[in-house]
Amino acid sequence: MRRDKQIPNISVIMPVYNTREEYLREAVESILKQSYTNFELIIVDDCSDEYIANIISSYSDNRIKYFRLPTNQGAAAARNLAISKASGEYLAFMDSDDISLSERFSKQILFFKDHPEIGCLGTKVQVIGEDSNGTEFPKPTEHSEIENFLVFNGCVFCQSSVMLKKEILDKNNITYQSEYVPAEDYALWLSLVGKTKFAVLDEKLVFYRFYAENISHRQKELQQQKCVEAQFSSLERYCNISNLNKDIWFKFLKGIALSSEEFIHLNNNLETIIQSLFTKGYNQKAICSLFKRKLKKMFYHSHGISTQWRLLTSPLNKTLRIPLAWRLFCFITRGLL
Repeated sequence: MRRDKQIPNISVIMPVYNTREEYLREAVESILKQSYTNFELIIVDDCSDEYIANIISSYSDNRIKYFRLPTNQGAAAARNLAISKASGEYLAFMDSDDISLSERFSKQILFFKDHPEIGCLGTKVQVIGEDSNGTEFPKPTEHSEIENFLVFNGCVFCQSSVMLKKEILDKNNITYQSEYVPAEDYALWLSLVGKTKFAVLDEKLVFYRFYAENISHRQKELQQQKCVEAQFSSLERYCNISNLNKDIWFKFLKGIALSSEEFIHLNNNLETIIQSLFTKGYNQKAICSLFKRKLKKMFYHSHGISTQWRLLTSPLNKTLRIPLAWRLFCFITRGLL
């Protein structure tokens, strides 16, 4: 069968906006050189300068499908358009400044076939670029630890390493949400919690480029804020909670001491969250341990008699089983001294 008549098994989603030419070419060519060849590369140009269209048109590979937005709408809109044009069973995400190793697709497809219960699959990643410091991520590789990390800590996946089954998005009407930009990828993974199983291949198959111009650098504080907002929304949805105060939750995550009334509010909701997660199959001891670390962070970061007294007498101590001797030690060292 001729390649141009094949129905692609993988649709590669690549938004681009004024990416450096050398980076864009490396990203595109790393896809075109994949050992697994049955894919389409959908590139959505988010109203870039003209040089981007010239770069893409320089490639004659008929697997490339190029679309250009008439106005700059952001990466979330560009990815949603690409997904709407996708015909593959699987979606492979790829940013326009990263690099996929040639075996990435073949190894991910093989893993999906061997593990049909998995719907969202990432890989280990090597960080490259001027500020990389040789970093590697992520650490969690199994479903339970990945889901736990997503809901209570932060983003596990490097977006350029993720491949997922398109039917999961279609059946659940899941799209990238512009309200969470520039953390829209994390919000998408959170939307999958409870709807599929996750995994990460324990092999570095992607180079993630970290440099002064990329979003993780330029919009670090905003990205962190949007991550917390997405996490909060996911927790409400996943645990069926409607009255958890966002500001109180943010303070708890950041280790900022609460008032007595806020402690009572948080404790009531934490009890509900812990019970909800327990019924979903989470280990209750592990859940309490996670929240205990966050409460202890509050003890460590707070000073003054009144603040430490509120912490000492908080109902959270009973729920999370914080030893009295340890609380008294903090009261003396951070309150009285």
